[in-house]
Amino acid sequence: MPSPTHFIKRKAAASLLHSVRTARAIRRPFNTFVTINFWQLNVSPSNAYETFQRLRDAHFQRWSMYRPVGIGEARNGPPTYAWAIEAPRQLAHLHWMLHIAPTQKHNFRVALDRWLMHLLRWEQMPEGVVDVRPAYNPEGLKLYLAKGIDPALGKHWNINPVPSGIVSKRRSGTSRNLGPAEWRHRKALWKARGHTNKNLSN
Repeated sequence: MPSPTHFIKRKAAASLLHSVRTARAIRRPFNTFVTINFWQLNVSPSNAYETFQRLRDAHFQRWSMYRPVGIGEARNGPPTYAWAIEAPRQLAHLHWMLHIAPTQKHNFRVALDRWLMHLLRWEQMPEGVVDVRPAYNPEGLKLYLAKGIDPALGKHWNINPVPSGIVSKRRSGTSRNLGPAEWRHRKALWKARGHTNKNLSN
């Protein structure tokens, strides 16, 4: 069983930092930014990842790929996202960048509250738990998500690390379609064209 972690490690950080460009390349750019204050729902840092995993796998991914009767395309399409869990002062919360189809933004927002209430058995969502807003600057947001990076990697990648608490199991990641199998060959092509970026030279 993975031990609690203090920082985002190299592999997860690399995928996180490549996620924005890769999402654009596969034509599913991040357009939505979600913050969920798990601590307001009595979710501890030791349970935050498991709660997010259930939210993501049992609800969001099924919702995203559901094909309504008589419609050939999935409701939202292949799940595309990057995320990070933080727990400064033991206050666990999630930051989550996603691609949500413009026609589904309202439905997603309503469903998100419903999923959380179902998972955690709350009859009503407390005010201020969930914040959903447009992702106007995904490149900036990815650095915000990556601020819990290992300080040694932060120095190498020109990111100022911020203490982000102790989290059990995983503390950041991306959807499969933004993982190393997708971004590594794109990175090689990108560098072959002469591009450089300190936040992407991993």
